[in-house]
Amino acid sequence: MFGTFSTSLQFSNLVLLTRLLLLFFGRRYICYVFNKVRNSKGGKDGIMKKFLVIILSLALLVSSMLMVGCNKKTASAPDSSTPEPSTEGEAKSLIVYSGAGLRKPIEELGKMFEEETGIEIQFTYGGTAQLIGQILTVDKGDVFLPGDVAELEPLREKDKVAEEKPVVYHIPILAVPKGNRADIKSLADLKNPGIKVVLGDPEANPIGKLSEKILKEKGIFEQVEPNIVARAATVNEMFAYLAMEQVDASIIWEDNLVGNDKIEIVETSDFDEYIKKVPIVTLKCSKKPEAAVQFMDFVSSSKGIKIWEKWGFKPTAEDE
Repeated sequence: MFGTFSTSLQFSNLVLLTRLLLLFFGRRYICYVFNKVRNSKGGKDGIMKKFLVIILSLALLVSSMLMVGCNKKTASAPDSSTPEPSTEGEAKSLIVYSGAGLRKPIEELGKMFEEETGIEIQFTYGGTAQLIGQILTVDKGDVFLPGDVAELEPLREKDKVAEEKPVVYHIPILAVPKGNRADIKSLADLKNPGIKVVLGDPEANPIGKLSEKILKEKGIFEQVEPNIVARAATVNEMFAYLAMEQVDASIIWEDNLVGNDKIEIVETSDFDEYIKKVPIVTLKCSKKPEAAVQFMDFVSSSKGIKIWEKWGFKPTAEDE
């Protein structure tokens, strides 16, 4: 405000000085022309021509003064039809990308955060690979939660990660429809003839990539592969296959089973060394970095962890 006032004051002084100079030199010029006319000899025609010169000089002087006055008015009175850009509302919303399997807890956390801060959270859900591709393409967004910390590598390579915090564990499990009609007891049973398996797409989500890695390291992927009837882009799709009994087994995350009675876990030690961590990161492309960090801190706070636990996640802070 004070900078604008100072600029307007300087401009006003300049306009005033210009008008005084025009008046001073204009009067001297008119006096000079008048004396020339008075002392000249040339008859009536000559006098008339020089009288016209005086009139034109006066007109020129008045026009110059009016132009300066108009310029002053234009500079000091902004046009109401084109208001100055406003930064108001910049921190009123955040764009948060989240893996589809994290939807339930992160959506509840988003509502709590909005109630406490007034900052709206605009979520985009999907497979991790799909979300990373979107972030790299549009270069827009504030916060990202993938299903596995290892999935951040493409963003790290492009220097897109600003700050990062581990939040909870993602624990893989062997899941079957309620009743376990195929009598699955371990991963090795997935290679049995007639067994139908749905796995995540390794190009789309962390659980798909992890499932393939586990089966290959256990040395049974080639035998299981003929039994894979579908590759799902999200964990939610795999859950639907199981709940509708379209398959006999799948590898999903433990937290996906919270609140359901159509799927059960096959207790096995096959996954003990494959537990993953879910991180939350702020993005360097964020236009509201302070609000992004505020949301990250809220999600990983003790209050936020209670929501994660409610939905079946185990906090990483327990062994830090």
